[in-house]
Amino acid sequence: MKLEGVLIDFGDTLAYIDKEGNRKYREAVLSIVSKNGYRGDFEELSLAFDDLIRNSMKGEIKSLQEFWQLLLKNLKINARPTLLIEELENVRSRYSGVVFKLYDGTLQVLEILQKKFKLALVSNCAIGTSDMMEDLELMGYFDCVSLSYEVGVRKPDERIYLEALHCLGLKPDDCVFVADEISDLEGARDLGLKTLLVRQGSFTTYEARNLDFKPDFECNSISEIRNLL
Repeated sequence: MKLEGVLIDFGDTLAYIDKEGNRKYREAVLSIVSKNGYRGDFEELSLAFDDLIRNSMKGEIKSLQEFWQLLLKNLKINARPTLLIEELENVRSRYSGVVFKLYDGTLQVLEILQKKFKLALVSNCAIGTSDMMEDLELMGYFDCVSLSYEVGVRKPDERIYLEALHCLGLKPDDCVFVADEISDLEGARDLGLKTLLVRQGSFTTYEARNLDFKPDFECNSISEIRNLL
């Protein structure tokens, strides 16, 4: 089997959410909104935050400005939005590099793959995640980046894979898709891509159609990919 391209997921494949870093970020947001009339607690804020993140992943939120506006509306905050949003955006920028952390060996694996294949990053992620990817020094390894909030659909919708394939100029059977979730791999296989399951996240079977799905390749960590491709 000759492969020319590798499409790779981001969350729980290349990087994971650092619980402490994410908490500190949200605590900083909570501190700001609490000074401007919010009376809820951390858990209530996180629920509102996560709801908007999910909507953002599907392209329903078009900008970070809109994200913050909706958050303030949902929290029932009527303070001057322009200055408040600027303050919230400064906090987001300050914590951009600590919410996600790369798995051990990620950059080394990408460096090896980059020499052998065309690479595309294909991810279901919220608006603004690309800034965090930049802070993790990931973007330079990829010939193409296909993010759900930009494409307007989430994996396993075929359009997000097709966007990456078109950008790479490759056919599905020339490529393998690497991810931690079976549902994402099912979408890739439906198009004819090879599949590689990395069993290191906590959502492997989330939304899977077939819990007995058998990928073409399988490993327990991103660092093992160099031995498979």
